[in-house]
Amino acid sequence: MRNIAPLAIAIARLQGSPANLAIDPETAAAYVAVERIDEEGVEIDILRVDGQEVEAIASFNSPVLAPFSKPSYIGETLSLHYLADDRTLIILLAGGDIAILALEGPDGAPAPVEVVGSVDSGIKAAAWSPDDEQIIIITGEDTLMAMTRTFDIIHEEPLRSEDFGQDKFINVGWGSKQTQFHGSLGKAAAKLPSGAAPSLAHGTDHGLPTISFRGDASFFAVSSLDPLPSEQDQEPSARRQIRIYSRDAASGFAPTLSATSESLPGLEPALSWRPSGNLISTLVRYGYPGGGEGREGRWDVAMIERNGLRHGGFELREDGKSWGNGRVRGLSWSSDSEVLAVWLEREDRDVLQLWSMKNYHYYLKQELFSHSSSSPRFRSFKWHPEDPLSLYILCADSIQHRTFTWDTYVSRLGMPNDTASVAVVDGHRLLVTPFRTQNTPPPMSSYQIQLPSTPVHVSVSDWDDTASAAFSNGEVLTWKLNTRLPGPKGSKLRGGGKVAEPEVVLQKKIADGRVVRLVATGPNGKVAVLSLAAGEEGGRVNVFGGEEDEELQVESGVERILWAPSGDILALDGESRLFSLASEGGIDTIIPSQPTSIMLSNDLLFTLSPTSKLHFTSLSPSADPQPISISSQPVTSFTLTSSHLIYTTTAHFCHFAPLPILKKLTQGEDVPEQDKQWEERRIERGAKVVVAAESEMSLVLQAMRGNLETLYPRAMVLQVVRRSVLGGSYRAAFLTCRKHRLDVNILYDLDPAKFMGNLEDFVKQVPEVDYLNLFVSSLNGEDSSKTLYPTIATEPSTSAQPTNKVNDICDTLRGLLEARGVEQYVETILTTHVCKVPADYEAGLRVLLQLQANHPEIVEDAIKYIIFLSDVNKLYDVALGMYNFQLVLMVAQYSQKDPKEYLPFLRELRALDKWDQRFMIDDHLARRESALSNLKQAGPEKFEDAANYLAKYELYDSAFKLYKNEPEHLTIIHDLYGDYLYDRREFTDAALAYLLADKPTKALRAYERAHAWRELFSLAKKEGVSEEARKDLVERVTDYLASRGRHLEASRVFVEYAQDVDSAVDTCCRGAEFSEAYRLVSHYDRSDLIEAMIAPGLEEAQETLIEVFEEMEGQLDKEVKRLKELNGIRQKDPDSFYIVERELDLEGVDVATNATTATGISQFTRYTVAPSTMSHLTRFTGQTGVTSATSKKKVKKRATGRRGTVDEWEYLVMSLGRLGTRVEEKSGEAVALLRYLVLASDDHRALAESLQSTIKAFRVKLVNGIDMAWEDRETVLREVLESGGSGLEGGLEKSMGEVKPKVAEWKGLGLLLGA
Repeated sequence: MRNIAPLAIAIARLQGSPANLAIDPETAAAYVAVERIDEEGVEIDILRVDGQEVEAIASFNSPVLAPFSKPSYIGETLSLHYLADDRTLIILLAGGDIAILALEGPDGAPAPVEVVGSVDSGIKAAAWSPDDEQIIIITGEDTLMAMTRTFDIIHEEPLRSEDFGQDKFINVGWGSKQTQFHGSLGKAAAKLPSGAAPSLAHGTDHGLPTISFRGDASFFAVSSLDPLPSEQDQEPSARRQIRIYSRDAASGFAPTLSATSESLPGLEPALSWRPSGNLISTLVRYGYPGGGEGREGRWDVAMIERNGLRHGGFELREDGKSWGNGRVRGLSWSSDSEVLAVWLEREDRDVLQLWSMKNYHYYLKQELFSHSSSSPRFRSFKWHPEDPLSLYILCADSIQHRTFTWDTYVSRLGMPNDTASVAVVDGHRLLVTPFRTQNTPPPMSSYQIQLPSTPVHVSVSDWDDTASAAFSNGEVLTWKLNTRLPGPKGSKLRGGGKVAEPEVVLQKKIADGRVVRLVATGPNGKVAVLSLAAGEEGGRVNVFGGEEDEELQVESGVERILWAPSGDILALDGESRLFSLASEGGIDTIIPSQPTSIMLSNDLLFTLSPTSKLHFTSLSPSADPQPISISSQPVTSFTLTSSHLIYTTTAHFCHFAPLPILKKLTQGEDVPEQDKQWEERRIERGAKVVVAAESEMSLVLQAMRGNLETLYPRAMVLQVVRRSVLGGSYRAAFLTCRKHRLDVNILYDLDPAKFMGNLEDFVKQVPEVDYLNLFVSSLNGEDSSKTLYPTIATEPSTSAQPTNKVNDICDTLRGLLEARGVEQYVETILTTHVCKVPADYEAGLRVLLQLQANHPEIVEDAIKYIIFLSDVNKLYDVALGMYNFQLVLMVAQYSQKDPKEYLPFLRELRALDKWDQRFMIDDHLARRESALSNLKQAGPEKFEDAANYLAKYELYDSAFKLYKNEPEHLTIIHDLYGDYLYDRREFTDAALAYLLADKPTKALRAYERAHAWRELFSLAKKEGVSEEARKDLVERVTDYLASRGRHLEASRVFVEYAQDVDSAVDTCCRGAEFSEAYRLVSHYDRSDLIEAMIAPGLEEAQETLIEVFEEMEGQLDKEVKRLKELNGIRQKDPDSFYIVERELDLEGVDVATNATTATGISQFTRYTVAPSTMSHLTRFTGQTGVTSATSKKKVKKRATGRRGTVDEWEYLVMSLGRLGTRVEEKSGEAVALLRYLVLASDDHRALAESLQSTIKAFRVKLVNGIDMAWEDRETVLREVLESGGSGLEGGLEKSMGEVKPKVAEWKGLGLLLGA
């Protein structure tokens, strides 16, 4: 669907007769050989042409002319080739001379031409390999000669050979004439000679060989005229043959005959091997004696495979005169193998045709003529070796440099009049397809417009349904296409008939002698044509279609024109300057580079550079004029819609960039990152954009092989939906969502308030029940404009999203539909009930009951529908819960439930009375509160069942509400509730419930379990508990209080409720509450208890504290000793101490002992835990809880915290600090004890002195130990960092933040103990 559009043209005048040319790929300059032939030989000038500048750089003479006949258009300079690596020109003359021209001599200027050799018999043909390493020459004696670039001969052989070549086919006779059945003729018929006419060359054949290389230089083909044997009385005859040679690296790239072409009658000299390598192009002429079998006038470009067999081709569209007297002077493929140039010699002038192929059809895209009517013939042409669409044409007295680009002639009309028409040039036909209504695959089209000749350029209007074409003779035609658009109901063609009825509305002609460049169709039927004439300083822009025709003078460098949205004409020159031709002060900006494609969307300009960079620039005066690059990846094609920029990349993705976002970028606004994440989708490899049809929401892509693919991108569909919703066209929006499987919630979410206000209009536009059902059933609580389609809302909605969206829509819609008629919209009404959140099945079933009463004929369908929408089991349960057996039976029957499942249960229910029946239903449906309520309604005789039921299902809240006015029943409920609380170990509340139920015995038990001894003894006294029972209570309560360290409370219970002072004093002594013990002795005058109980208690307390301090001293000694050992390890083996080299993990092996895996016990615990405690903890290590997952972590942890490392050292230092905290706690307990020991007796005073001296001595020892441990701590921590080891891994920062613990001075009782 692409066309070859002219991009730039440069014409330079030449003095003399140009014969050949070479191209410098770096500078795009051309080197031309100009000849002057006289009796003494040929004089050749070498000219350098850059644009329109011509410079003579060298000249030389040769006395030898071609010793063979050749056509006049082939000069003596048979080959002119540029070697880029050493900047030299190689000149080969037909007379046989080989010359070299160094473009950079010793002084930097071109050196004189040097003739380095000569071929005595002359040179008929020559061709350089694409890698510039070898040249193939056909001499005048028809010898094939291969030379290196230094002209060393590496191979030489005769041109013609009877051998087929190395790749000769193996024929086993299958399908040959000798193996066929010949019927009555017999096998003798196979031996009859063939009646086929001999293959003879046409009279226009110049008889010279031609050579063409494959793109990778591994093969080349030679087309030569081979003479045929003839009798003495016959004229000599010859035929063309193509031979394919291979260049094998193993043989020094010497050519070897690979294959010979099949017999092709009518074969002509022109030859070109496609650079991609799959085909060889040549000419076959039909319809003359000795030519191809076919009609007279047929002239084909034939494609030959490397094995010599023909593989397709196409017919040249020439008239009889050109076929009879003309010839094809040359063929050449572009460097990218996309375009084939055919140089045709017609009777009056030469033409260069450009052909391209898609979908196995060859399109004639351009016909190029000489710009001068006085010299209509060409002398040569060449493609640029690297720029695919850059062509150099050598005319009789000038050289043309034409540059082209691929362009799609497409209509970009706005909605709703967009036709998406695409025009494809194919010779004298313009193939047009409106993709909005038809997707016609190429090479077919919806309709054709016959043209007077092949157009130079075509423009399809972006303003109305028109198209214009400009021709090489200056003629300009404009057609009104009259494309038929879809009708209001979506029919493909409104009123039927033709797809379009084009008619010519404008026919103009510009002045003769001008080269037509471009045509641009503008607003109001205006057409602008850009043209230029050789020798003029500037170009012209002719504007037709207005009130008067205009002609504007422009600079000579202007290469493109386009219409701005304002109606002005914009011009783009060769310096990438875009400016307005209308008046001063208009648009004038510089774009990044000379674009191959350019488009405008309002004030945004999009350009695609030759390096596949897509830029956009704002033409607004208030915006930043600097261009912005769209994508970091190369862009292959792009197009515009009213809302999006659509482009494809070499990564085979199609991207959709919103134009409002791009406009914000040009204005320098901050755009959130999520807005820059544009929608994209993967496409077929190499596919390019053809056209976007907005009204149809379709995007047409063309794959590399030419087939079309139509997509419906989500971005385009959403924009159409948004436009329809905000415009109130709900039906169109709904049908679009339904067709493209979009979430219909978008109809509401774009503007909730507007949709709810127009809900009645929505029902009018979408009256179909099925559509309404689909809409309601698709509703959900999410805002799809933010979650699913965040790009659709370019502007934030002013209305807030309601919290209960689904229910609001269902309720409002149901009201509208009920007003229109329940019987008509019963399905939708049921849907609104079922789709609520949560589903209101009961309301839906009530609708069925209403229908049964008023419209029984539609009940069956309604039941089936609600069953379809719902979970049948839930629906059955809801119907059962409505206590309507008729409704239950209807649901069960139409849901195809097994009668064995429900009939026995229903029969059982019918046998019960009303409240029992309802209780059984509610219990079956697990509606416990309702079931209890039904038991209450059944009467007092059912209270026992109700009590059992509420106790079973713990329905105490409901029971208290139901029976609050029935005291006799409420007491029983309180008793049940007390049992419930007692079982839940909520004893205090249970006691209260028992008291409310008048159950004091149970309350006593509950208070005792709650250990509320005050309430317990109060209630016991109130209930008159016996003395013996009271003593038992005292014993149990005091045992519990004493075991929990509540000795003071236990002594109070002994004194107040058992009058047992002895037990009270004993309890105080066991709890070290000596002050209370002395108080009781004094209060009850029991001095005998001092010697009996208090004195032994003091001694026992002193002994316990002594043991504690001795235990701490033992721990201190162990830790200090181990710290000294670790300091020694640090000095002797610092690497081991700091864990510089970590040991290998023991994967999957658990070597932990029970002690090390106990909770809270580390491997250093033996220094800090008493043996009794350790043995106690060991009992709980039967199950370590170590799994395969955690064992690896523990092994790794032990590897970094093992003995003899800084980890153990740090642990011991911190353990000393924790020991100091414990010492302070126990020292405080000792002070209280010392006060009573001093006053007890002399013996007790001695015990006090012993305890005090022990504590003081230990505290001094502890201070020394801490000082020793912290002495080198800063040094150790610094060395941990410097060593780079894994010591203290994960805890180094914490260690560095620790503060040295301080042990305060402790005096005990001081002077009171003589210290």
